[in-house]
Amino acid sequence: METNNWDFIICGGGMAGLSLAYYLQNSQLGHSSILVIEPQEKNKNDRTWAFWESKKGTFENILYKKWNAVNFRDASNKIQKLDIGDYQYKLLRGIDFYNFVLTELRKSPNIQFTKDSAISIDDNNEYATVKTATGETYKADFVFDSTYKLKLNIPKNHNLLQHFKGLIIRSEKPVFDPALPEMMDFGVEQYNECRFMYVLPFDEHNAIVEYTLFTERLLEEKEYDDELKKYISEKLQIVDYEVIEDEFGIIPMSDEATNEFPSKHVVRIGTAGGYTNPATGYTFQNTQKRLKALVEQLEKTGSPVIKTSWFQKRFFFYASVLLNVLEQKRLPAAEVFARLYERNPASQIFKFLDGETNLWEEIKIMNSTKKLKFIAAVFDVIRRKV
Repeated sequence: METNNWDFIICGGGMAGLSLAYYLQNSQLGHSSILVIEPQEKNKNDRTWAFWESKKGTFENILYKKWNAVNFRDASNKIQKLDIGDYQYKLLRGIDFYNFVLTELRKSPNIQFTKDSAISIDDNNEYATVKTATGETYKADFVFDSTYKLKLNIPKNHNLLQHFKGLIIRSEKPVFDPALPEMMDFGVEQYNECRFMYVLPFDEHNAIVEYTLFTERLLEEKEYDDELKKYISEKLQIVDYEVIEDEFGIIPMSDEATNEFPSKHVVRIGTAGGYTNPATGYTFQNTQKRLKALVEQLEKTGSPVIKTSWFQKRFFFYASVLLNVLEQKRLPAAEVFARLYERNPASQIFKFLDGETNLWEEIKIMNSTKKLKFIAAVFDVIRRKV
């Protein structure tokens, strides 16, 4: 058994792990020795990230598509063209991200990859040690772990799943408006749950059509397929089309308290570190912002530990309240989102969900909801937590 010494070890070479390695490479710490432990080759388009952003981002040059406007469709099929202000809605394909980041990282001889899995991570207060499935032992000043599995289904918490199946289809006829995606289409059967479709067009013939649910249980594979086929044929009225790619994903929507810094030399990142927005499932942008902040903190202090003020944690409480409304079915999800976008500029909702609003802006957003239902959720959240 061999022990290898590194400055930084990254367990998990997915979006979070590779992003962190990229930010480290392009920082004052770029000379550091970095090991990335990942069991799978990242050579497939296994996922697609859609997110909003008001400025040019780190991966602007490899975006597959971006839009200056989006549609929202409520349960009665009423369409709102949302005012997204300075924001753009952006689409980044997994394969483009992997190819770009891996190409850049491989230019640095001090960054190494091993095809393996971490089975244990320990901290002895001087350094952290990683043991892998192949029997290797590595140690580092800091280990960044995106592989830790959150413990869900604790009664006091709210635990839903965002699960989705998406198809990239090519229509024989030109049917899509490439300038206007459907960000949320609630005009599908809700089954007393939260269900909606995304339609993200690349051009007049090609688009992603994705069926998304916020529920406590997954569906059988046939159920996703049946709903997608029905939507494509009846709603989009497409008869002749070809499925180019498909993807399936599950994102935890939980207000389970995460421990980003479980010990002195171990940091959890990505969903493992609590970077997923509990109320929406959005992860990509939160991850990018947080990882940049971690690297900046490392540059300044030699430690990645960032202290979050109690006041900033209010956004986590807001997410718990929305999760409670959805989980307890206090209001139909379609009505909640429709009301928010009807009574507030979409840009303000985006800003709120990014945790960048001030208290006055938040009060105005809260005032646009059905207050009695949300107040009941507030008291239930407090009861559960206390």
